[in-house]
Formats: sequence, C-alpha cells, structure tokens
Amino acid sequence: MYQRLVTGRMAQLGVEVDVSEDKAIFVFNSGERCEIDVLSPHLWREWVRRGSYGLGESFVDKKWDIAPEALEPFLRAMFQHGSPKLRLHEHLYYTLARAFGMGPDANDPTSAHEQSSHHYDRGNDLFRSFLDDRMIYSCAFFDDPKWDLERAQARKIDLTLERLDLFKGARVLDIGCGWGTTAIEAARRGAKVTGITLAAQQIELARERAAEQKIDVDFQVADYRPFSEEYAGQFDRIVSIGMFEHVGSRQHETFFDAVRRLLKPGGRAVIHSMVDWPFGPIIPWLERYIFPGGEVPKTEDMILPPSRVGLRVEAGPYRHGGHNYAMTLAEWRKRFLANYPGLDQDKYPEAFKRQWLLYLAGSEAAFRGTSLHNVQVVYCK
Repeated sequence: MYQRLVTGRMAQLGVEVDVSEDKAIFVFNSGERCEIDVLSPHLWREWVRRGSYGLGESFVDKKWDIAPEALEPFLRAMFQHGSPKLRLHEHLYYTLARAFGMGPDANDPTSAHEQSSHHYDRGNDLFRSFLDDRMIYSCAFFDDPKWDLERAQARKIDLTLERLDLFKGARVLDIGCGWGTTAIEAARRGAKVTGITLAAQQIELARERAAEQKIDVDFQVADYRPFSEEYAGQFDRIVSIGMFEHVGSRQHETFFDAVRRLLKPGGRAVIHSMVDWPFGPIIPWLERYIFPGGEVPKTEDMILPPSRVGLRVEAGPYRHGGHNYAMTLAEWRKRFLANYPGLDQDKYPEAFKRQWLLYLAGSEAAFRGTSLHNVQVVYCK
C-alpha cells in the first residue's frame, strides 16, 4: 500500500518509479535517472507517514542507500520536481507552531543559544575536517570557476570588507563572527574589532587564531539583543555573514533595530544572507537535526524591516548566484568524505557521517536546483 502511495505521488510530480525487491529506479521527466538501494521493507511506510523526517531518518539509519556521487543529483532532481513541499501534517505543525510562537520563529535569546550550540558546538575538529584553512563557514564567491575554495573564500572576505568601507581606527562589530576570520581580517586592516557569537567553541578557537596571528580582536559569547543595549552607538561599521538565516521572521525587525542601535550616526552595515527558498518553511528534517530555528528569508525581508526601524539601504542587494554556494558545498562534501576516517569514530559514528553527508548534499542540490542564492545589502544609519 505505502509503496503504491509513493509511486502514485511521484507520478503526479512527473516522476516514474520502478520498484523491485531491493532497488528503486526514479526516472524524472527531465531525463534524469537515479537508482537507490532499498534496504528495509519499512522504507515506503516511513516516507509516507513521516514525510521529510522519514526520508532523512531512513537514510541515516541506512534503510535506503545510493552511490555517494549520485546522492546530490538524486536530491536535486527531487527538488526540481517539487517533492520538498510540506506534507499536510508537516504544514499543520508549522502553522500551529508559528501561531503559538513556537518553532523556527521562536528565536528568543535562550532558545537561540541552544540552537546555535546544537550546530556550531558539535566540535571544532569536525569543522576543520571540511572547511578551508581559515575556517570560513559561509558561501565562497567563485568569480572564476577554476578557483580553489581558499581563493574563492578570500574573494568573499575582500569584497565584503570593501563594501563595508573600512577606515583605519574604525570601531567594527562582527555579528555571528564564527571562527573569527572576517573580524581578524578587518583588524589586520587597521580596525578595532569586536566579534560576537553564541557558540562557545567558536569563540575559543577564534581567540586562539587571533593570538597566533598577533591580531587584537575582542571576541565575546553574546546575543545581539542584550549586546545592543549595552553597546548602543559605539560602532562605525557592522558586518554579519551567514547569521541572518538564524534570526527567524518574528525577529527581523528586532535584529535590524539592534543594528541601528549599535551604529553611530552615519554608520554603515553589510549583511550577508542566503535568500529565496521557494518552498516556504525550511525542510523539517533539516530544521530538527541540523539547523534548529533556521529560516531562509526572502530578499524583501532584508529591505522592508530595516526601513521600518530607521536604516537606509545604501547599496544592493548584491546578488551572488546559487552556483557559488553549490560549489562551496561540493568542496565541503568532498573534504568531509576524504577526512572523515581521521575523525573520532566514537564521537562521529557512521550514522552521523550519513546525516552530515545528507545535509551537505541536500544543501548543494537546493542551490543547484532551486532559486536559492545569496545577497549582500549595505545599510546606513
């Protein structure tokens, strides 16, 4: 019964599914052909009854499998045929959660700290295994597709700081500073920099990296909301790369009001975010297991809320096509698979490997197969 439900639903989306005892061949109307191994008789039931949770959890639990090189094309074809649209019960969950102030919109300071720690405090050794040498965990800018990851990430940092219009002695705040690269680079260029994030392990390594390079940066574990009250009007420049996706739509005006409050009159801010996920809420499996509280904004979410709190859009949105993040994610996935054997297998067992692989491949597929892309917007107080 469940198998028939899956094949019937896929047929409505333009996908023919030919199922045998231990194989399933998906033939998309685009001509793409993907084959998965069916390793559990309960697979179809989980897909039908649990939606994206069943799809993701059954992969992690190895109830279905696919050649590593075929996972991203398979997921991309699924995105292009609309399969991530929420099932009825998932849509109902999100509607109720938002109505009662729960779910990905409920990013109050306490939950935001827990959500950040869930992802970014998994272990610096994990992130070292797949990021570039400077630990940049955001979209690289591949102006030339022949560039390696290190050069493309350097281009992103250079262009961001150019748009920020730094000057010597400027007081700069990096909101969501990660492992500190942007803050360190701004300080290297003569700015006096503070970096804040909610992830304690990130701050620990950021401080170590700044000390090794003999660069003076004030790194703090802090939430932008209370921080904006304590340090109001103290910064000439604010930069935030890849943090706005964690803010949540209920907090958009709060975020931009904090940016306005923190800036001096005439101050300038550059905010970088992925935008325009076409399916509404983030995929529930990804929100539960990888990015709790995550919500991809629309481009207008970076224009209208700041205008309502007194920030002026000075320049942008500068659009950086989805191929940039797709290439970044492809390189991360390649490095993760190559370096996984060197990680602590008790800390990161096979199930974790499959979970992380699905996250990286699925994210790459989304950037290749949907309207997702990145923008940077320059604001002025």
